[in-house]
Amino acid sequence: MQIFIDTAPLIYLAEGAVERRERVALQLSQWVRDGALLSTSTLTLLEVLVLPKREGDRARERTYRALLMDLFSAPLVALDQAVADVAADLRATHGLRTPDAVQLASALVSGCTIFYTNDRRLKRYAILETVLVEPDTP
Repeated sequence: MQIFIDTAPLIYLAEGAVERRERVALQLSQWVRDGALLSTSTLTLLEVLVLPKREGDRARERTYRALLMDLFSAPLVALDQAVADVAADLRATHGLRTPDAVQLASALVSGCTIFYTNDRRLKRYAILETVLVEPDTP
């Protein structure tokens, strides 16, 4: 099983409220215990580094870089021609915003079957199984 981790769960893990941080840590630990491979993209790296760079917070930037290195054994999925082509298809057929299309395309191209996010809008597309950090309550 290969699971793509979107940007929001990583932000929650690094600096989110205690409840969210614990929820993400528990979910990721469970997947790792189950033998899942965790994956994310270079777009995730870009997204998590914007605020630390804007604020000149080198310590937070190092925290994110270390988190990505520690959590993911495989290289980050690059925005290459294959990812761009799938992302364009997703934008054309589903009307997704470019970042969402790139993240989903990165997950698909890298062979992921689960997409871990907190973006409820992405759950309406039957592209991948989507697991939310904060699941809908009945």
